[in-house]
Amino acid sequence: MNIHVGLALVGLSILSSIAFAQSLKDKEYFADQEKYLAGEVATTNERCGNSLTAKFDWLKPPAPEERKIYSAYGYCGAALEAMRRVCDSQAGKEAVKQKIKSLTCSFGPQRTVVLKDGSIDYEVNFNSSNDADYVFEYLQNNL
Repeated sequence: MNIHVGLALVGLSILSSIAFAQSLKDKEYFADQEKYLAGEVATTNERCGNSLTAKFDWLKPPAPEERKIYSAYGYCGAALEAMRRVCDSQAGKEAVKQKIKSLTCSFGPQRTVVLKDGSIDYEVNFNSSNDADYVFEYLQNNL
């Protein structure tokens, strides 16, 4: 039991140090991206008639040089655009309402999308293209 408590405390201290180590510039960037993503979520919820939530997993954020070139919320928003496209049909709208409750976007070397237990985990890769089409195809095959 004490080992579990110790591991939990170590994990919390690591997460706290990551959050604490963020510069003001990082914090402002993350806040801006979250704000823009929230707008995309509102549009998606309106179109699909649901109450989806979305967030970024900032544990491995884009590098500062990538932030100058690419929009994190734009790439994440591609997944929301795909959901809106699915909602264009009544059957798709019902499937999204029933099977998708949240979206988490992270960043990595390879674009991936997984729907599990009502949550979409979408790993963004800035070198990918046609992201909305990629997620749309995945949703068409997995909803």
